[in-house]
Amino acid sequence: MMHYVLLKFRKGADVDAAEKLVRSTYEKLAEVLPYLSSPVTYRCCVERDSNADIMAVMRLDSADKLQEYLHHPLHVGMGKQLNPSIETRISFDRPD
Repeated sequence: MMHYVLLKFRKGADVDAAEKLVRSTYEKLAEVLPYLSSPVTYRCCVERDSNADIMAVMRLDSADKLQEYLHHPLHVGMGKQLNPSIETRISFDRPD
């Protein structure tokens, strides 16, 4: 399955630092979780109220691995760092 995460940050947040953290965290998760692969992090190039600032996309071998990934310490740690600056978080999952 493909897992998408879209993040909209509060005004004044350091989106550059957030992008680096998201990218490096997903790359590390791909190294340690055999069922997570092909992580890509995108930065939005148009500033609009309705646009997310960052989108991360990755492949999970199956939907039953989602909870394990969500509770992994690297993922939880990233969330703790980013949560104070996130305005909106949306995820989307599709079978592949």
